[in-house]
Amino acid sequence: MKNVDSKSHVRGESIYLDDIPLIQGTLFACVYDSPVAHGVLKTVEIEEAEKSKGVVKIIRAKDLIGANQIGGILPDEPLLADGEVHFQGMPIALVLAETEEQARAAAKKIKTEIEPLEIITDPRTAFAKNDLIVPPKHFKLGDAANAFKNCEYVFEGRADVNGQEHLYIETQGAYAIPTEQGGMRVYSSTQGPTAVQLRGESNGFAD
Repeated sequence: MKNVDSKSHVRGESIYLDDIPLIQGTLFACVYDSPVAHGVLKTVEIEEAEKSKGVVKIIRAKDLIGANQIGGILPDEPLLADGEVHFQGMPIALVLAETEEQARAAAKKIKTEIEPLEIITDPRTAFAKNDLIVPPKHFKLGDAANAFKNCEYVFEGRADVNGQEHLYIETQGAYAIPTEQGGMRVYSSTQGPTAVQLRGESNGFAD
């Protein structure tokens, strides 16, 4: 597939999310994330943060409309932590305020009580202890057992391949603008706009 925007990229002519002019009334979001790698989320106190200047709303998992899930191929990533945190930096709450500075200041006032759980960094150890975020997914094609039976030579071994999310230069962000008839127009720095559209439809936004 031919890359259609390479020339505009190297010339500095491409329009990115941060280049879009903001309309009056735009709110800015700041994520409050987990300070620990693994634990049970007991409480999330937002009262002091709600009183901060410019704060319009603070969203937690229980406030979300629709599924609290943003995993692509596997449903392994809640948008906001609910009941348990699985890594340091996992989003717990989203602060909406009139300016970016106000949102960041308010997020610092959120307090959480998290009961620490064992931190397991080795996938085989996690599998042995049945401490997986989601069950393993197996991909199968053809009849491997019969294929090996018909081989003159069979070499055995193990190969480890790390997973990696897509990594692109533009920092991720989104700009959502309400439209007429209850719609929502979303500008997003994403490689999968269709997924954004499908999630919008499932949550009641048609535009």
